[in-house]
Amino acid sequence: MKLLYITNARIPTEKAHGIQIMKMCEAFQQAGLFVELLVPFRVQSSRMKEVKKTLWDYYDVDTPFHIRHIPALDFIPLEAILPQKIVLGLYYIQSLLFSLFALFFTWRERDAFYYSRDLQTLFLLCLTKHLHRKAIFYEAHELHGIGEATGVFSSLSHRIMSVILDRVDGMIAITKQLQAGYNKRGIDEGDILVAPDGISAKRLSVSPDKAAARQRLQIPLDRKIVCYTGHLFRWKGVYTLADSAAYLPENWEIYIVGGMESDVAALQRYLGESGVRNVVITGYMPYNAVSSYLSAADVLVLPNSQKARISREYTSPLKLFEYMAAQRPIVASNLPSIREVLCHQQNAWLVNPDDPQALADGMITVMNNVQKAEHLVNNAFQDVRAYTWERRAQQICEFFARRMK
Repeated sequence: MKLLYITNARIPTEKAHGIQIMKMCEAFQQAGLFVELLVPFRVQSSRMKEVKKTLWDYYDVDTPFHIRHIPALDFIPLEAILPQKIVLGLYYIQSLLFSLFALFFTWRERDAFYYSRDLQTLFLLCLTKHLHRKAIFYEAHELHGIGEATGVFSSLSHRIMSVILDRVDGMIAITKQLQAGYNKRGIDEGDILVAPDGISAKRLSVSPDKAAARQRLQIPLDRKIVCYTGHLFRWKGVYTLADSAAYLPENWEIYIVGGMESDVAALQRYLGESGVRNVVITGYMPYNAVSSYLSAADVLVLPNSQKARISREYTSPLKLFEYMAAQRPIVASNLPSIREVLCHQQNAWLVNPDDPQALADGMITVMNNVQKAEHLVNNAFQDVRAYTWERRAQQICEFFARRMK
């Protein structure tokens, strides 16, 4: 059977959703489905233009699948010069036009079904379901149309969501908190599969070598290294991590690996103004280069903020599973979304969110207790085996079969 994965995403991209999309398409293909990923032609940065030439290597994909680029308008370059409301309106237009083209190109497909994580795409697919007669599945990463926001776009989102929830054949939610939110919206538990994000199974067979990684990255062996990987959005807690540096011993360094140029510049300004010197920001790193920093680290941190709902309840961070596989102790924020995978003193050390001193104390605690750190590392490494892309795809395929009987 053919899975038509439609997403209005720039592929390749520096962002984590690109990894998730590509790895799930690979896993679905390995599970026995014929996968076609439909994405728009979008403006690419010079860096990503080079990546496009080696797409499978960049995303570490061993089982290729078909990718079709769909004609689409691209208003992203206008973000810097137009008001946000106008850009948002243009985005809705672009999304619907892309979805219309994607529907046109797949209309006559037989023995196929749709899969998407994009509201506008799902809305159009659901509106025309009586014509194309294909099953539709929604992978939910946020709680849309439930009334947190106000204004015309909130109202529009609510109406779009109503159509989608009435007509999709099933939902895949990345957290239990998301499932609960949609249950309150009237969706039965049986209509939603909870499937957190994951990691490639082959990454679990790699033994991290700290000395080799530090030599490769030119990091002295006598330094204690704290590592964070990913984007530098406020809700990720990187500013709390930066502030925690003031509470760490002198021979400790924090490595912040990743981030878009504008976010890196903003964080560097913040560090300069606060006088923090033991923080290193690498900027963007390719997906396959990040593992060296994880291997070089003594402690891995996930300092998510409780101030944003996406952070408290809805996120299933890819870095979390990479951390668990890296066989290093994890210090993370004590939040409902994080507790769905991590358990305090079992496979991680959880601390109060948005508290720099608590974060630093947690890092020092696991570093000063070798036996405790080994206990956390061993349990996390065993637990992460349940969160592979391959296993996730198999669970979702079983859900497809139940829902399409």
